[in-house]
Amino acid sequence: MESPDKKEIRDSFAGRLVHQMSISRVSVFLRALALAASAAALALPAGPPAQVPLQPLDHSQGYKFDPLLHLPGISPYFDAVGFGLEHKAPEGCTVSAASYLVRHGAIYANDKEYEEFIKPFLFKLEKHRNGWSGPLAFMEQWQSPIDEEKLEELTPSGAVDAAKVGKHLLERYEDLIPNTKRILADKKSRTYDTAKNMVSAWPHNDTIEIVRVKKNKKGAMEALIPHKSCEAFSKEPGVKEQERFINIYGESVAKRLAVYMPFKLTPKDVVGMQSLCGYESAINGKRSEICAVFTDAEWMAYEYAWDLKYAYMVGPMNPLSPYLGFPWLHAQSDIFQSIDEQGTPGNGWPDDQRFFLSFTHREVPPFVATALGLFNSSSRTVEQFPDDHINWTRAWRMADLIPFLGHVGMEKMTCEHGALSGDGPGEFIRFIANTAPRPIPDCQSGPGASCPLKDFEDLIGKGAKKHKDFHKVCDKKND
Repeated sequence: MESPDKKEIRDSFAGRLVHQMSISRVSVFLRALALAASAAALALPAGPPAQVPLQPLDHSQGYKFDPLLHLPGISPYFDAVGFGLEHKAPEGCTVSAASYLVRHGAIYANDKEYEEFIKPFLFKLEKHRNGWSGPLAFMEQWQSPIDEEKLEELTPSGAVDAAKVGKHLLERYEDLIPNTKRILADKKSRTYDTAKNMVSAWPHNDTIEIVRVKKNKKGAMEALIPHKSCEAFSKEPGVKEQERFINIYGESVAKRLAVYMPFKLTPKDVVGMQSLCGYESAINGKRSEICAVFTDAEWMAYEYAWDLKYAYMVGPMNPLSPYLGFPWLHAQSDIFQSIDEQGTPGNGWPDDQRFFLSFTHREVPPFVATALGLFNSSSRTVEQFPDDHINWTRAWRMADLIPFLGHVGMEKMTCEHGALSGDGPGEFIRFIANTAPRPIPDCQSGPGASCPLKDFEDLIGKGAKKHKDFHKVCDKKND
């Protein structure tokens, strides 16, 4: 149907022609005009088709911020992106052995974090059930999912997620896992329950022995839970720095939310609410409503507050960290070497086992990562952790390493050739963090940025020698 404007123009034009020609002459004129237009169209070459992208996307490529990817230590498990390296073994390579160190699955809450940040907020919430509005209106009916009697216990959704990760590992190492007969877990129920649920996804799960490490037999505790064997280790480093940063960003958040609340938030209340986003999501297996309350910038501040804390407690700012990370690395290197030399892993492992699995706590993967420099700065300068603003360019981002079920693994690969054309066959070591390959900064010349086995053994040997005085530095009697 024509628009009124077009109809008016057409009628006006036709009216002028009627005054100049008879009706019959107008008819002839219009037919001739139509024929001329058709001929012109046939004579002209067709223009090029309009350019259309294969997958039309906006400039952000569909990116959407997800706070659950920025909650160090308390988010449901997710695969890390890493550096874009392919997750399966590089072309021409096969994985001949692998060893993983896995953090336990989702718990109801960490007891210390609950007492310091979450419980005080929940206490105020119960006293002020009315007066919430806007984006916080749902808090009038909201109920905490945390059971104080089960704070450090594995949640039902944590058990389900553990089985999912176990299934993923089985798909990744389908040739290795069927011969796995023994795995390790520390004495805590949350690590043992995680181990039991993870191997439930394996067809031969009823034949697997879960060894609970309660004594330091052959250095097992030093490798699995080194911080429990180190008297000098403390969780206090980083507390003051974190508190100073929380006070800065938490005050700003509290002011923004004040108009929707019946009481004034403290900076620690803000952290408590943000922590509930992670714990509620992990407990219930679905995203908490609280996650949508905070802005992207506020979530990035929360992430940095905990990265700051972990950097001082278990990361590059703590001189103890490499001492606590090398026992596991040294133990796994010994296992891989013994497979080469004797064909058996030794140290009490079954002869034909080639996949090794140990379950531990959130502190240990960062120790290992720090010892190898996996999440340290790529520059030669010391990584900076200011407590008055975010260091956006830091490499130390623990959300990518220690969600619930976060893990580090090392693979031994046999490859037809090295990374460079013409190199002969060889063996290489590759590190994995939450399924994504993470190159070792000091050794990445092999296929898929892996490390030649001999170079890796030299690297671990030097590190183990440098940090051999575990008990000397861990004994409180010594400096």
